[in-house]
Amino acid sequence: MTDVFIDTDERLDVVVGTDLRLIQKIDGTAFAIDTLLLARFVRLGKEITRVADLGSGSGILAFLLKYRQPALEVVGFEVQPEFDDLARRNLQLNPQMTGLSFELLDVREIPARLLPESFDLVVANPPYYPLGTGRLPDRPGRALARHELAGTLKDFVEAAAWLLNYGSRLTMIIPSGRFYELNDHLKAVQFGLRRVQFVHPKEGQPSHLALVEAERFYNGPHQALPALTIHRADGGFTPELAHLFQVGLRPVPVPQT
Repeated sequence: MTDVFIDTDERLDVVVGTDLRLIQKIDGTAFAIDTLLLARFVRLGKEITRVADLGSGSGILAFLLKYRQPALEVVGFEVQPEFDDLARRNLQLNPQMTGLSFELLDVREIPARLLPESFDLVVANPPYYPLGTGRLPDRPGRALARHELAGTLKDFVEAAAWLLNYGSRLTMIIPSGRFYELNDHLKAVQFGLRRVQFVHPKEGQPSHLALVEAERFYNGPHQALPALTIHRADGGFTPELAHLFQVGLRPVPVPQT
Protein backbone atom coordinates (compact mmCIF):
# COMPACT_ATOMS: atom_id res chain seq x y z
CA MET A 1 0.00 0.00 0.00
CA THR A 2 1.24 3.50 -0.86
CA ASP A 3 2.42 5.40 2.22
CA VAL A 4 -0.19 8.18 2.59
CA PHE A 5 -0.75 10.48 5.56
CA ILE A 6 -3.93 9.81 7.56
CA ASP A 7 -4.88 12.46 10.12
CA THR A 8 -6.29 11.82 13.59
CA ASP A 9 -9.80 12.88 12.46
CA GLU A 10 -9.76 10.40 9.56
CA ARG A 11 -10.13 6.67 8.99
CA LEU A 12 -9.28 4.25 6.20
CA ASP A 13 -12.29 2.46 4.69
CA VAL A 14 -12.66 -0.31 2.13
CA VAL A 15 -15.57 0.63 -0.13
CA VAL A 16 -18.24 -2.06 -0.15
CA GLY A 17 -18.17 -4.34 -3.18
CA THR A 18 -14.82 -2.98 -4.44
CA ASP A 19 -11.11 -3.19 -3.70
CA LEU A 20 -10.91 0.59 -3.23
CA ARG A 21 -9.35 1.88 -0.01
CA LEU A 22 -10.34 5.47 0.72
CA ILE A 23 -9.58 7.86 3.56
CA GLN A 24 -12.72 9.44 5.05
CA LYS A 25 -13.38 12.07 7.69
CA ILE A 26 -14.99 10.82 10.91
CA ASP A 27 -16.88 14.07 11.52
CA GLY A 28 -20.05 13.04 9.69
CA THR A 29 -18.90 13.87 6.15
CA ALA A 30 -17.84 10.33 5.23
CA PHE A 31 -19.61 8.90 2.20
CA ALA A 32 -23.00 7.31 2.81
CA ILE A 33 -25.41 5.04 1.01
CA ASP A 34 -26.70 7.89 -1.17
CA THR A 35 -23.34 8.01 -2.97
CA LEU A 36 -23.44 4.26 -3.64
CA LEU A 37 -26.99 4.57 -4.97
CA LEU A 38 -25.99 7.40 -7.28
CA ALA A 39 -22.95 5.49 -8.57
CA ARG A 40 -25.25 2.52 -9.26
CA PHE A 41 -27.87 4.68 -11.01
CA VAL A 42 -25.48 6.43 -13.41
CA ARG A 43 -25.63 5.10 -16.98
CA LEU A 44 -22.24 4.58 -18.60
CA GLY A 45 -21.27 3.37 -22.06
CA LYS A 46 -18.74 3.73 -24.83
CA GLU A 47 -20.13 7.18 -25.72
CA ILE A 48 -19.15 8.44 -22.25
CA THR A 49 -15.45 9.25 -22.06
CA ARG A 50 -15.17 12.39 -19.92
CA VAL A 51 -17.09 12.89 -16.65
CA ALA A 52 -17.32 15.88 -14.29
CA ASP A 53 -18.18 15.31 -10.62
CA LEU A 54 -19.47 18.55 -9.12
CA GLY A 55 -18.88 18.88 -5.39
CA SER A 56 -16.63 15.82 -5.35
CA GLY A 57 -15.75 15.89 -1.64
CA SER A 58 -13.30 13.11 -0.78
CA GLY A 59 -13.67 11.74 -4.31
CA ILE A 60 -15.78 8.66 -3.55
CA LEU A 61 -18.24 9.08 -6.45
CA ALA A 62 -15.44 9.75 -8.94
CA PHE A 63 -13.60 6.64 -7.73
CA LEU A 64 -16.73 4.49 -7.98
CA LEU A 65 -17.42 5.56 -11.56
CA LYS A 66 -13.79 4.86 -12.52
CA TYR A 67 -14.15 1.47 -10.86
CA ARG A 68 -17.24 0.73 -12.95
CA GLN A 69 -15.67 1.85 -16.24
CA PRO A 70 -11.87 2.11 -15.96
CA ALA A 71 -11.40 3.83 -19.33
CA LEU A 72 -13.23 6.95 -18.17
CA GLU A 73 -11.52 10.27 -17.60
CA VAL A 74 -13.11 11.74 -14.46
CA VAL A 75 -12.48 15.19 -13.01
CA GLY A 76 -13.79 16.09 -9.56
CA PHE A 77 -14.45 19.72 -8.66
CA GLU A 78 -14.55 20.65 -4.97
CA VAL A 79 -14.73 24.04 -3.20
CA GLN A 80 -13.31 22.99 0.19
CA PRO A 81 -9.48 22.81 0.31
CA GLU A 82 -9.44 20.10 3.01
CA PHE A 83 -11.60 17.79 0.91
CA ASP A 84 -9.68 18.54 -2.26
CA ASP A 85 -6.53 17.54 -0.37
CA LEU A 86 -8.27 14.40 0.92
CA ALA A 87 -9.31 13.40 -2.61
CA ARG A 88 -5.73 13.84 -3.83
CA ARG A 89 -4.43 11.67 -0.99
CA ASN A 90 -7.03 9.05 -1.92
CA LEU A 91 -5.65 9.16 -5.44
CA GLN A 92 -2.17 8.50 -4.04
CA LEU A 93 -3.63 5.55 -2.14
CA ASN A 94 -5.10 4.10 -5.36
CA PRO A 95 -2.43 4.73 -8.02
CA GLN A 96 -4.14 2.26 -10.36
CA MET A 97 -6.82 4.91 -10.94
CA THR A 98 -5.23 6.65 -13.92
CA GLY A 99 -7.28 9.29 -15.71
CA LEU A 100 -8.78 10.55 -12.45
CA SER A 101 -8.01 14.07 -11.19
CA PHE A 102 -9.33 16.70 -8.81
CA GLU A 103 -9.51 20.49 -8.98
CA LEU A 104 -10.18 23.05 -6.26
CA LEU A 105 -12.99 25.05 -7.86
CA ASP A 106 -16.34 26.54 -6.84
CA VAL A 107 -19.14 25.28 -9.11
CA ARG A 108 -20.29 28.90 -9.46
CA GLU A 109 -16.98 29.73 -11.18
CA ILE A 110 -17.14 26.93 -13.73
CA PRO A 111 -18.50 29.06 -16.63
CA ALA A 112 -15.63 31.52 -16.16
CA ARG A 113 -12.92 28.88 -15.78
CA LEU A 114 -13.77 25.91 -18.00
CA LEU A 115 -14.50 25.43 -21.69
CA PRO A 116 -18.17 24.94 -22.55
CA GLU A 117 -19.42 21.53 -23.74
CA SER A 118 -16.19 19.89 -22.53
CA PHE A 119 -17.73 16.83 -20.79
CA ASP A 120 -19.98 13.94 -21.82
CA LEU A 121 -21.57 13.41 -18.41
CA VAL A 122 -21.97 15.43 -15.22
CA VAL A 123 -22.73 13.81 -11.87
CA ALA A 124 -23.52 15.52 -8.58
CA ASN A 125 -24.55 14.79 -5.02
CA PRO A 126 -25.12 18.46 -4.09
CA PRO A 127 -25.86 19.91 -0.64
CA TYR A 128 -29.34 18.82 0.37
CA TYR A 129 -30.53 21.79 2.41
CA PRO A 130 -31.24 25.34 1.17
CA LEU A 131 -29.60 28.11 3.14
CA GLY A 132 -31.75 29.08 6.12
CA THR A 133 -33.38 25.67 6.53
CA GLY A 134 -32.58 23.05 9.14
CA ARG A 135 -29.94 23.19 11.84
CA LEU A 136 -26.51 24.25 10.58
CA PRO A 137 -23.82 21.79 11.77
CA ASP A 138 -21.11 23.20 14.02
CA ARG A 139 -18.32 21.71 11.90
CA PRO A 140 -17.66 23.93 8.84
CA GLY A 141 -16.87 20.99 6.55
CA ARG A 142 -20.14 19.22 7.29
CA ALA A 143 -22.06 22.51 7.06
CA LEU A 144 -20.72 23.19 3.56
CA ALA A 145 -21.33 19.60 2.46
CA ARG A 146 -24.96 19.52 3.62
CA HIS A 147 -26.14 23.15 3.26
CA GLU A 148 -26.07 25.54 0.29
CA LEU A 149 -23.34 27.81 1.65
CA ALA A 150 -21.22 27.59 -1.51
CA GLY A 151 -23.62 26.93 -4.36
CA THR A 152 -27.33 26.26 -4.69
CA LEU A 153 -29.14 23.52 -6.57
CA LYS A 154 -29.66 26.06 -9.35
CA ASP A 155 -25.90 26.76 -9.45
CA PHE A 156 -25.12 23.04 -9.87
CA VAL A 157 -27.63 22.71 -12.72
CA GLU A 158 -26.33 25.80 -14.49
CA ALA A 159 -22.73 24.59 -14.19
CA ALA A 160 -23.78 21.26 -15.71
CA ALA A 161 -25.56 23.04 -18.56
CA TRP A 162 -22.33 24.90 -19.33
CA LEU A 163 -20.25 21.72 -19.37
CA LEU A 164 -22.58 19.54 -21.47
CA ASN A 165 -23.43 19.56 -25.15
CA TYR A 166 -26.52 18.39 -27.04
CA GLY A 167 -27.68 14.96 -25.87
CA SER A 168 -25.30 14.76 -22.91
CA ARG A 169 -26.62 13.87 -19.46
CA LEU A 170 -26.68 15.16 -15.89
CA THR A 171 -27.26 12.62 -13.10
CA MET A 172 -27.99 13.68 -9.52
CA ILE A 173 -29.36 12.54 -6.19
CA ILE A 174 -31.47 15.02 -4.23
CA PRO A 175 -34.04 15.06 -1.42
CA SER A 176 -37.43 14.00 -2.79
CA GLY A 177 -38.97 17.20 -1.48
CA ARG A 178 -36.81 19.20 -3.91
CA PHE A 179 -37.73 17.21 -7.01
CA TYR A 180 -40.11 19.80 -8.49
CA GLU A 181 -37.69 22.60 -7.70
CA LEU A 182 -34.95 20.70 -9.52
CA ASN A 183 -37.25 20.09 -12.49
CA ASP A 184 -37.90 23.83 -12.78
CA HIS A 185 -34.14 24.54 -12.76
CA LEU A 186 -33.58 21.86 -15.39
CA LYS A 187 -36.24 23.24 -17.72
CA ALA A 188 -34.81 26.76 -17.41
CA VAL A 189 -31.55 25.64 -19.08
CA GLN A 190 -33.01 23.19 -21.62
CA PHE A 191 -32.63 19.91 -19.76
CA GLY A 192 -35.38 17.30 -20.06
CA LEU A 193 -35.97 14.48 -17.60
CA ARG A 194 -34.87 11.06 -18.85
CA ARG A 195 -35.07 8.75 -15.80
CA VAL A 196 -36.34 9.17 -12.24
CA GLN A 197 -36.19 6.74 -9.32
CA PHE A 198 -37.48 7.51 -5.86
CA VAL A 199 -35.81 5.98 -2.81
CA HIS A 200 -37.60 5.03 0.41
CA PRO A 201 -35.65 4.65 3.67
CA LYS A 202 -37.88 1.82 4.92
CA GLU A 203 -40.93 -0.17 3.85
CA GLY A 204 -44.07 1.83 4.56
CA GLN A 205 -42.25 5.15 4.79
CA PRO A 206 -42.40 7.97 2.21
CA SER A 207 -39.60 8.61 -0.22
CA HIS A 208 -36.70 10.71 1.08
CA LEU A 209 -34.38 10.73 -1.95
CA ALA A 210 -34.75 10.98 -5.72
CA LEU A 211 -32.29 9.79 -8.36
CA VAL A 212 -32.62 11.93 -11.47
CA GLU A 213 -31.13 11.74 -14.95
CA ALA A 214 -31.68 14.66 -17.33
CA GLU A 215 -30.54 15.15 -20.91
CA ARG A 216 -29.47 18.39 -22.55
CA PHE A 217 -32.13 19.65 -25.02
CA TYR A 218 -34.31 16.56 -24.56
CA ASN A 219 -38.04 17.05 -25.00
CA GLY A 220 -39.96 13.83 -24.46
CA PRO A 221 -41.35 11.46 -21.85
CA HIS A 222 -39.19 10.21 -19.01
CA GLN A 223 -38.85 6.72 -17.58
CA ALA A 224 -40.21 6.35 -14.05
CA LEU A 225 -38.24 3.47 -12.56
CA PRO A 226 -39.68 1.27 -9.80
CA ALA A 227 -39.10 2.77 -6.37
CA LEU A 228 -36.08 1.53 -4.44
CA THR A 229 -36.44 0.74 -0.71
CA ILE A 230 -33.37 0.55 1.53
CA HIS A 231 -34.66 -1.27 4.64
CA ARG A 232 -37.35 -3.89 5.19
CA ALA A 233 -39.94 -3.31 7.90
CA ASP A 234 -37.85 -5.42 10.31
CA GLY A 235 -34.81 -3.18 9.78
CA GLY A 236 -32.81 -5.49 7.50
CA PHE A 237 -31.76 -4.51 4.01
CA THR A 238 -34.10 -5.22 1.11
CA PRO A 239 -32.90 -7.74 -1.53
CA GLU A 240 -31.88 -4.92 -3.91
CA LEU A 241 -29.65 -3.30 -1.29
CA ALA A 242 -28.30 -6.59 -0.02
CA HIS A 243 -27.32 -7.41 -3.62
CA LEU A 244 -25.56 -4.04 -3.96
CA PHE A 245 -23.52 -4.69 -0.83
CA GLN A 246 -22.67 -8.26 -1.87
CA VAL A 247 -21.94 -7.75 -5.55
CA GLY A 248 -20.87 -4.12 -5.46
CA LEU A 249 -20.15 -2.06 -8.55
CA ARG A 250 -18.36 -4.35 -10.93
CA PRO A 251 -16.47 -2.81 -13.85
CA VAL A 252 -18.57 -2.53 -17.00
CA PRO A 253 -16.79 -3.74 -20.17
CA VAL A 254 -16.93 -1.18 -22.96
CA PRO A 255 -17.91 -2.72 -26.33
CA GLN A 256 -15.24 -2.50 -29.01
CA THR A 257 -16.07 -0.28 -31.96
